[in-house]
Amino acid sequence: MLEDLDLITARIGKVVDANRQLRAERDSLRARLDDAERTSRTLREQCAQRDASLLALQEKLNEQDGEVEQKLAQSQTTEGQLREQLSLQLASHETLSARLQHSEADVLRLKKVAGEARERIDAVLARLPGAATQEEQ
Repeated sequence: MLEDLDLITARIGKVVDANRQLRAERDSLRARLDDAERTSRTLREQCAQRDASLLALQEKLNEQDGEVEQKLAQSQTTEGQLREQLSLQLASHETLSARLQHSEADVLRLKKVAGEARERIDAVLARLPGAATQEEQ
């Protein structure tokens, strides 16, 4: 019977040791679970912050896209106006250039006519009586 008690005592000791080991493992697992939950909360918070940051960046991007489209439309309008002004200026330049060429041709013609008229006048004056006397004086 003493042997039975020793055997029971040994078994109870093993059960107590196994119980302590299981409690230690349970405590360790609880600590790991708490750490995992804290890490999970931290990651969720970071994820939420990044989501908020991403949404803010998306809104800013959309806003800037709108501004770019508006600026592009303005620049296209301005380009059209400038092209129209350029076309008008080119037409005006061509007209003025043609008028200048015509005027230059008229000036050359008038110079030629004036030279011919001067020659005729000189010839008429040379034939007039007393022309030699006027040149001498």
